[in-house]
Amino acid sequence: MAEQKRGPGRPPKARRKDVVPVPQSFEPDEEFGLTEMQAAFVFWYTEGACSGTEAARRAGFSFPAAAASRLVNGRDHPNVVKAINVKRDEIRTKYAITPEKTGRVLWEITEEAFKNGAYNAAVSAVKELHNLAGLTVHRTQNLNINANLESMSKDDVRRRLNELLGVDESLSDKDR
Repeated sequence: MAEQKRGPGRPPKARRKDVVPVPQSFEPDEEFGLTEMQAAFVFWYTEGACSGTEAARRAGFSFPAAAASRLVNGRDHPNVVKAINVKRDEIRTKYAITPEKTGRVLWEITEEAFKNGAYNAAVSAVKELHNLAGLTVHRTQNLNINANLESMSKDDVRRRLNELLGVDESLSDKDR
């Protein structure tokens, strides 16, 4: 499908909302020796949820595809690549999923759900907290038995299972 040109009276295409707050202006980064445009590129590239070309376009580069390629190749502007790596590490640390953060969020969900009378949600969150803390043990056991069950009596099947599971046959059904 060909994209229709916008003529007079047509509203401009709506831009997606930004994922993070965008600074009003970008300052040169003295730590990495970046210009204003390079600092803007690093911001858009790491936090703007866009491609390198789009980050270069938003930063104001004339030929965004070529500029993006030069900025991230590591040879022409190694300081930009260093700044990108540092920013990505900061973001990774900030949003990392850790047991502590997960536990805190689950506890907040539990309290809020209980307060609002959503008891099923509160119970589910508590179950997840127990799993996280290792208080719940999930056990499954698969047995592959090569036997002709049609020719075995109920007692034969029970004896064979007890043998495989290592269960004492002197136990009654009520003890199990």
